[in-house]
Amino acid sequence: MIKQFLISLMMIVCLSMTFSNVSYAQEEQTEPAPIHGIYVSAYVAGTKNMMDEMITHIDETDINAVVIDVKNDEGNIVYDMDSELIDGLGTENILIKDMPGLIDELHDHGIYVIARCVAFRDPYIDELKPDWMLKTASGEIYEDNKGFNWMDPRNKEAKEYLVEVALQCKEAGFDEIQYDYVRFPTGITEEDIGTNGYGRRRAVYEFVREAHAELKTNSIPLSLDVFGTVINSKVDRNIVGQEYSWLSMNSEYLSPMVYPSHYYEGTMGNDYPDLYPYETIDAAMKYSKRELETVNPLGNRPQAGVRPWLQGFTASYLKKYRQYGAEEVKEQIRALNDNGIYDWIIWNPSCKYEWEAFYGKDG
Repeated sequence: MIKQFLISLMMIVCLSMTFSNVSYAQEEQTEPAPIHGIYVSAYVAGTKNMMDEMITHIDETDINAVVIDVKNDEGNIVYDMDSELIDGLGTENILIKDMPGLIDELHDHGIYVIARCVAFRDPYIDELKPDWMLKTASGEIYEDNKGFNWMDPRNKEAKEYLVEVALQCKEAGFDEIQYDYVRFPTGITEEDIGTNGYGRRRAVYEFVREAHAELKTNSIPLSLDVFGTVINSKVDRNIVGQEYSWLSMNSEYLSPMVYPSHYYEGTMGNDYPDLYPYETIDAAMKYSKRELETVNPLGNRPQAGVRPWLQGFTASYLKKYRQYGAEEVKEQIRALNDNGIYDWIIWNPSCKYEWEAFYGKDG
C-alpha cells in the first residue's frame, strides 16, 4: 500500500511539473519580441523590385517591422479600400495595387506591418469637405507655411473618416494602426480657432480616446506619433495639443519623434543636440519616464509602451550637424536600451537605411 501511495504521489508531482513547464513555455511564447522597424513609403512599397530589395535586407538583419503609408502626406488613400465612405469621397490614389498580397508576403517573412495614417494634416480633402477643415478667424480654410490644410480635430465627421480608414486597414491585414499628425498645426492662433492650449489638448485627447475604444473593440493596436518636444515642454504641448501623459492611457504605443536634429540649440543638455545622438536620446527617455509616471505613478494601470522614432537621416540644413551613418543610429539605439527601452522605428523619408546598423546585439 505504501509503495502504491508513493508511486501515485510521484505521478502527481510529475504531472504538476509537466503542466508547470507547459504553462511556462506558453508564457515564453506569448512574450512579444521588441519591434525594430523602418519607414517604407507607399511609392517604395508599391514598386516590386524596390520592395523585394527591402525585404532581402530585412531578412538579413534584426529589422522585424515596417511602417507603410496608407493615408499619405498628400491626403490620399494609397490602395483600394472596400468602403462606401472612402469611395464616395474619392480620396484614393492607388500606389499599391495589392495591399493584402503585400501584407501576406511580409507576414511570410515574419515582418510586423504597421499602417501609417496621416491624420489631421490633409491638403486634399479641403475641396471635398470644407466643413471638416480648420478655419481662420475670417472664415477661410487655414493653410500652414508649407501650403498644407488641416482637418479640425474637433469635427465629428473628420474623426469618423479617420477611424474608418483604420478599420479598413484591419480588413487588409495590417497588424497595427499608427496615426501621424494627430495634432493641431503649429502656426494657427488661439484667436483664429477660439481654443487655448487646454482646449487643443482636450480635443486631440478626445479623438484618440474615441478612436482607441473603437479600434480596441476590433482588436487593432493603436500607436501615436507625437512631437519629441512635447515630452518636456508645456508650451509645445499647448501649441499642438499633444498631452504626452494623457495619450499614453489611450493607446498601445507612443512613438515620440526624438530626432536629435529636431531639438532646439541648448536643449536636452547639449549646445547642438544633433551632434550628440546618444546624449540627446538618453535625456529624452529620462524625461519620458518621469512624464508618464505623473498619470500612472504605481505602474498598475494599462499604459502605452514607448517606441520612439529615431533619426536615420542627416540634417544638413542645420548650422551644425553630424553625418548620420550606422554608428549614429547605433548610438541612439544604445541610449534607448540603457533606459530599458528596446522598441524603435527608424525614419528616413528617402527609405535609404544604414543596414549595417541592424546587425548584432545593438540592433
